[in-house]
Amino acid sequence: MTLKRGDLVRWVTDHKMYQSNGDVLIGLDPNYMYGIIMEVSKVDPNAVIVFSYEKGGKWEILNLIHDDFEVLSGGV
Repeated sequence: MTLKRGDLVRWVTDHKMYQSNGDVLIGLDPNYMYGIIMEVSKVDPNAVIVFSYEKGGKWEILNLIHDDFEVLSGGV
């Protein structure tokens, strides 16, 4: 998947509930944050700068591998 400027993405910021499975916690009912990719790194194509309208506008740096975000729709 090629990330590009203008893509709408979402990522999990937290969970509303957790379930215990032995000594491991499993997140249930995730809370998502949504944003638009504003810039893709020239060094690492998995790293992007995203602008989110939530909480009055917030800039996030996300990495596709570490933050596990998903592209909901493609930009121009």
